[in-house]
Amino acid sequence: MDVDGHPGLEAAKAAIRALPPKWTAASERAAGGLWRLPRAADAVEYALAEPQEGLRERGWVMVRARVAEEIGSGRDWTREAAVWLARAGATWRESARVTGDLAWRARAEGFSALLFLDEAYVASLDPDTARGRALWHCFLTTLRYDFRCVAIEEFFDALPAGRDHADPYTDALRAFALLGRSRTEGLALMEAVVARAGDEDKVVHALLHGLWLGENLPRQASLMLDLLENASFAEGLLGPEALFRKAGALRRLRQYEPALAAVQGAIDCLDPGEVVVHADCVRERSLILAERSLHAAAGAGAAAAASASATGQGAPVDEGGEGRRRG
Repeated sequence: MDVDGHPGLEAAKAAIRALPPKWTAASERAAGGLWRLPRAADAVEYALAEPQEGLRERGWVMVRARVAEEIGSGRDWTREAAVWLARAGATWRESARVTGDLAWRARAEGFSALLFLDEAYVASLDPDTARGRALWHCFLTTLRYDFRCVAIEEFFDALPAGRDHADPYTDALRAFALLGRSRTEGLALMEAVVARAGDEDKVVHALLHGLWLGENLPRQASLMLDLLENASFAEGLLGPEALFRKAGALRRLRQYEPALAAVQGAIDCLDPGEVVVHADCVRERSLILAERSLHAAAGAGAAAAASASATGQGAPVDEGGEGRRRG
């Protein structure tokens, strides 16, 4: 019997072809059910081996659903993710997309990658292999989500000489750590990363995150807005996270009305389960409103003082010739 023509395998392959090519909550539920079909794993390997981009993307939907099941069970999901990324010979872009989303999900559900990976083990892996790169991405991305910039810097500083070659997403995570600590050398690394892979949204989001977290960097808010005009958002469609960052940048530039529009846009396009991002957006909206009120009050006070000075109505003068002070 021709193994490749096994009825169970053919049925599983046909079911995968019928999946939506992009990951959504609905496609994940559908893909989760397909894992119960006979020969499902073989069908996923087939999909991931196909050069046709649409079918390979459907294979990644299946992988995400499989790893999501591991996360839900509390098992070591990083191992399962790395196994499938290695089997498929994942590119750095595919690795960044798959691990970035899964690391966020696992962290939210209480099964952070840091429960299964430690610095010494990850550093021992070869990031030039799909498996090693996947685990580097899982580990470093989770540190990013935890705002652990120092830990990311220490990880890179501890690497032996000659191990500084990295894919653009890994470099973006290193730039995030530098920018998040307000270190200007992160700006040069950011520029180099954008030149290499400015069309990849996972790269751009990591850089935006670093600029958002840092303080008093040169042209900080303007650089954030420049990144949001990047090729990764060429269609002009910004997701909720990008709109949230845009609102923060506009607030720093005191452009309060556009900032409010951006944060409201972020809230409007959130999925129902994104409660953490929703809370971030609500806090950002409160900051915008508070700063707008303070700026308006300061402007009104300055205008009143200027008007009083122009009409000669200065502060009362006592007999000693000094203006009275309020208590």
